[in-house]
Amino acid sequence: MSRAAQNLLLILIGAAVLWITLGSGEYVNYVRPGFRYLLVPAASALLLLGAAGLRRERLTAAGAPEHPREHGDAPSGHDHSRGPRTAWLLCLPVLAVFLIAPPALGSFTATRDSGRAAPPPAPPAEGFNPLPANGTPVTMSMGEFIGRAWEARTGDPRKLQGVPVRLIGFVSPAGKGWQVTRLKIACCAGDAVPFPVRVRGLPRPPADTWVEVVGVWRPPAPGTRGTGVQELDGHSLKRVEKPKNPYE
Repeated sequence: MSRAAQNLLLILIGAAVLWITLGSGEYVNYVRPGFRYLLVPAASALLLLGAAGLRRERLTAAGAPEHPREHGDAPSGHDHSRGPRTAWLLCLPVLAVFLIAPPALGSFTATRDSGRAAPPPAPPAEGFNPLPANGTPVTMSMGEFIGRAWEARTGDPRKLQGVPVRLIGFVSPAGKGWQVTRLKIACCAGDAVPFPVRVRGLPRPPADTWVEVVGVWRPPAPGTRGTGVQELDGHSLKRVEKPKNPYE
């Protein structure tokens, strides 16, 4: 790979990162939204380095003498102006971004990591806010619902029992039933863990379909240990668009 090609590749990689960050916004499929403030400067630096390298190569070529070897200089046998052929492998992430950008993680990851479900989130320092008792569904994140359900299960069930809630997530199979799931990431998609809630009483949509489920928490039957996955008695179901940020 020539130096000109190396510099051009730097420009393409920088452009690809800028595109998924500022153009399509697909960077949230891979990292947390806050990483935008690191990706943009990094991509800009790649663009500047690549452009500076191309300019230097052009100026060097324009001012090169017709007979570069003088005073008995012998060729070394190595062309230091070219990189190894394996450098062309750096084209693969550029092609992946522009041609086959992978989507956000979904049901495959949730099913594969079913034994690695995230522990119940800790409640806020001041505790969860009281829930309204007017029968209006309360929109919750998956983490909040699981945290409230765990608190009700280990403490006072009346804090959540009978209160309709609205959850948004993607469909993941669970045996003969299904779960509405959201993945939580701390840094990037590589550390994602699932927040699943098993849905009872509603037909299973296709896997990876994003849905809005309204229902009430189903506490474990008395005398049973239950599982680590909380359950919801579903009342209504509708398909929704994938959120801009698919993770929690």
